[in-house]
Amino acid sequence: MFKRQMLNTILKRLSEPRLFIQVLAGPRQVGKTTLAQQAISELDMPSHYASADDANIGGVWLEQQWDIGRIRARQDGGALLVLDEIQKVPRWSDIVKRLWEEDSRSSTDLKLLLL
Repeated sequence: MFKRQMLNTILKRLSEPRLFIQVLAGPRQVGKTTLAQQAISELDMPSHYASADDANIGGVWLEQQWDIGRIRARQDGGALLVLDEIQKVPRWSDIVKRLWEEDSRSSTDLKLLLL
């Protein structure tokens, strides 16, 4: 399987202690999702991947996915949440900011990769 050069950078950042939200941005069809899926398979931590490809997705969906990530993080001492096509969720940045800050206050070790 072909591994993109950026994979090592993503793996390094996701292996660091939780401090920053990681964002993988770029034009359509350049391999962002493939890169994220390769990172998930290489990391030794529980993860949850969800895509907002459905046009009817909203904030409730985003909170549901986050809750799945939180459950995995609390059960296993840390987890990764990967949210693909995040730009399709209305007001996603406000929701992500609130949820990220909640996890920071509660010391929930949920790392985040946004595509």
